[in-house]
Amino acid sequence: MFLGPSGSGKSEIVLNLAIRAAGDGGPPVHFFDMDQTKPLFRSREARDAVERSGAVFHSGFEFLDSPVLPDGVPGLLRDEGVRCFLDMGGSVNGARSLGQCLPDAGGLTRALYVVNLYRPFSDERSFLEDLSAITAAARLSAPCIVSNPNLGGETTIEDVKKGHGRLLEILERNGLSLAFLAVRASLLEAASAWADCPVEGLALRLSAG
Repeated sequence: MFLGPSGSGKSEIVLNLAIRAAGDGGPPVHFFDMDQTKPLFRSREARDAVERSGAVFHSGFEFLDSPVLPDGVPGLLRDEGVRCFLDMGGSVNGARSLGQCLPDAGGLTRALYVVNLYRPFSDERSFLEDLSAITAAARLSAPCIVSNPNLGGETTIEDVKKGHGRLLEILERNGLSLAFLAVRASLLEAASAWADCPVEGLALRLSAG
């Protein structure tokens, strides 16, 4: 399950990982669009790509702009025969809905919190406050952090290095763990050559560039 503030890039990341997993010959993949707000980009815009990959796409209907959680979340989270990817949009509201699904499935889940320090209001204090609020609402201990330093389509490898380096300093000061670094696919080779952590290359499916 992927959490984080709007604009952090979590939808792009979870879409890429779910589509990749659906083609690896492993257990069936279910993708849940759990967005509880109306941000600029929503993973449901890439529904066709998810379904073409062989994954099952789940999203809640909306009634007068009031989102309804997709059916089947608690049961599938407890099913060890499938893999679920959850895009938890909506910050605290989305995290709170997740907390309602987890009581019987906590041991089978992994929480990842996406951070882009180039996003507005993503200084160290704001990042830690958002992380604390979102993980408390989801009834989670501190999740692993995904580093997603980017400035949109014009991002250079130097931008990635600078943003990722700043985040590593914050994580070290606060005893937080890094899961991986995410970069645009065209920067994957360059990032992998210097990064001392796993690197995931992203094909951008929701945003330009």
